[in-house]
Amino acid sequence: MPNVGTSSVKRARLLRGMTQQDLAQKCANAGAPVDVSHLSRIERGIFTPRPRLRRVLAELLELDIEAFEATAGSAGNVA
Repeated sequence: MPNVGTSSVKRARLLRGMTQQDLAQKCANAGAPVDVSHLSRIERGIFTPRPRLRRVLAELLELDIEAFEATAGSAGNVA
């Protein structure tokens, strides 16, 4: 699995042919609702998602959750 960075989230989403709205809906269906604006901020590195959303994003985008969580400590804001 690839290391996760903000561009990795966007890249993984685009590789799966999803819009931010698609991903937001899938997150909501998985029990981690998120606004499209928050997804945009996550992709740009402005916000770090909370643990449940990190887990759901990692699962939906097939990203390494450990690397995802490692980046969480470096960002100041949490979405």
